[in-house]
Amino acid sequence: MSANDPLARPLSAWLHEEAAYHVPDHLAEVLRQTATTRQRPAWSSLERWLPLDTTVRPHLVMLPRLGRLVIIAALIIALAALAIVAAGSYRRLPEPFGLAANGQIAYGTDGDIVVADPDGTHAHAVIFGPSTDFAAAYTRDGTELMFLRTVSPHEATLMIAAPDGSGIRPILKEPLTDVTWFDPSPDGRSLAVAHAANGVGVLSIVDIEHGTMRTLDVNGLNVDYWVYWLPGTTSEVLFGSHAGAGDATVADIFSIQADGSGLTPVVPSKMGPAEYMGVDPAPDGRTLTYWRWESGTLPGRIHQLDLATKVDRELRFDPSAYGEAGLLHSPDGSKVLLSRNDRSGSARGQFMIAPADASRPGILIGRRFDADADEAPTSGFSPDGKTVFVAYPGEAPQFFDAATGTPRTGPSTTSECCSWQRLAP
Repeated sequence: MSANDPLARPLSAWLHEEAAYHVPDHLAEVLRQTATTRQRPAWSSLERWLPLDTTVRPHLVMLPRLGRLVIIAALIIALAALAIVAAGSYRRLPEPFGLAANGQIAYGTDGDIVVADPDGTHAHAVIFGPSTDFAAAYTRDGTELMFLRTVSPHEATLMIAAPDGSGIRPILKEPLTDVTWFDPSPDGRSLAVAHAANGVGVLSIVDIEHGTMRTLDVNGLNVDYWVYWLPGTTSEVLFGSHAGAGDATVADIFSIQADGSGLTPVVPSKMGPAEYMGVDPAPDGRTLTYWRWESGTLPGRIHQLDLATKVDRELRFDPSAYGEAGLLHSPDGSKVLLSRNDRSGSARGQFMIAPADASRPGILIGRRFDADADEAPTSGFSPDGKTVFVAYPGEAPQFFDAATGTPRTGPSTTSECCSWQRLAP
């Protein structure tokens, strides 16, 4: 309305005059009439007799029945599509220890990282180029692939990528010196790394996500080449140590928390020329097996230590063997893979698949090898525990049926086999 409207002022004055304190002249007649009028009978209301919805006026914009059905169907289809997309993006992960399904196989060859199908076929390089890459290993949930990239003869960078080789990045900005072992934690967030610093073996914990590293204080111990996370925990790490030489050698196995606390001897010190090798915790984390070699005695013997009771017993899988060493557990702990030595001298070693409780002799697989002259072969189990692989230096890896020892097809290229991706069963 315009502020200059000529009708506004007189209209407002008239309304004020007529409304103020005014009672309609016909009010008395209205009251007399209504006082003698009865309330409307109940039967005259249709809502008493008819369903409520028949007395409600339809909404002017209500859709026809067919239109509503079309919209409902479209909503259902959209929700189903969202559910399919969500299911496709979700991947169930395996437990860090125990049986799992077999994923792809990763291994290094000629400075590249190659992957193959679970049966060893369709091998192809996923990480390649002028760099020299080696020591491929999947995280325990199978979602990432780690490896080492050579910087110099004694330095290497910890690298990580997706299983298909995409998204390659260094875990740490700086290379490490003389890396001999790294083991991913059960939760996949950390790495325990054995490497050298100032000429001494050390143990470090690497945070994969943040790219940081803490070298643990192990009270001046010289850390051996191996480290393991203890199954069943995300905080306890096992490592070996030796000091001195010759008759003054002292060998131990220790455990320590990932935060650097709780340094504890697991296997008591052994004086004299001795060494603990082939250390392998059982998948349930209850026992630890190791091979101990002592000068002046028979070749190495395999021991099993109960971590709760500290009972240590010697295992003999074949009493006729000259020596046994290098034991590895199957994922479910029911079988073991070890090296059986039939005599001293050349061509004395051969792999054996045996029951974990050593209740009967196992099955010999692969050819004999000279452990003194050759670089030690690598070996292990597939995630489902049904296949064993053995890789001799300079040869293509051999695969065997874990139950019968029957050879199976494996990768056809010379490789440092193998890391096997774990998938949810």
